[in-house]
Amino acid sequence: MLGKCDEHGYYRGETCPVCKEKGKFLMSDRELDSLGRIMAGVLRHFPEKLGVFVDGHGWVDISEFVEAVGISRSGFQWLKEHHIEAIALTDPKGRYQIDGGMIRATYGHTIDISLGDLPPAEIDEFFYPVTEEEIDIILENGLNPIDRKNVHLSGNIEKAIEAGKVRTEIPLILRIDGKKAREDGIKIFHAGKDVYITERIDAKYISKVHPPPLKETTVEELVSEEIPPELALNDETKEQQSSTTNKKDTKKAKKEKKSE
Repeated sequence: MLGKCDEHGYYRGETCPVCKEKGKFLMSDRELDSLGRIMAGVLRHFPEKLGVFVDGHGWVDISEFVEAVGISRSGFQWLKEHHIEAIALTDPKGRYQIDGGMIRATYGHTIDISLGDLPPAEIDEFFYPVTEEEIDIILENGLNPIDRKNVHLSGNIEKAIEAGKVRTEIPLILRIDGKKAREDGIKIFHAGKDVYITERIDAKYISKVHPPPLKETTVEELVSEEIPPELALNDETKEQQSSTTNKKDTKKAKKEKKSE
């Protein structure tokens, strides 16, 4: 659900995450998902489908976008400008930017626009996920855009792994020396909460991220991993079984003695 708290502004969820109060209802999860897909598609890939104008830096007039959606998509005649602002300002990935009644996507474009007015990146290393088939080619030839206008980098290994799992179950991670790249004049921009974009990265700035050393596994840990939890014996159970076994052995010895 998308809502608005009078004190803390727009939020996603049933209640305001700050004061835990239920604010004004703006749209349901289904409407939020549907409209979010339309926004991403129009602002990144096909503005012509809704007949909206995108300038050279990716900006679209919000009022024009609202009118186009209301005309072309059934069920959104109620849409207002503040609904679009609410989606953009609460986007968990920070994919949108709003300024002076205009909105744009900050990364992920396939249309030809310039994003050189985004803020420059302020961190010194970046990470990029690849498949086993790609890694040697990229280490030799560098990073170039594949299905987007820019190369998309992550600010930490965890986010890179998350992005890589879209394409492969176990992504390999490359490290980009952002500090050296910037010193050499390569421009890298901060485009989302943890997304950075650039035109390309030369191979000399790229290296492999070596996986952390495997944790040494003790015999006890190995046994506990191999035995299903429901079959594993705790100390109390072992003592009970040992006591039962001793009693059985005692009874058996007495019977054998009588038979003699």
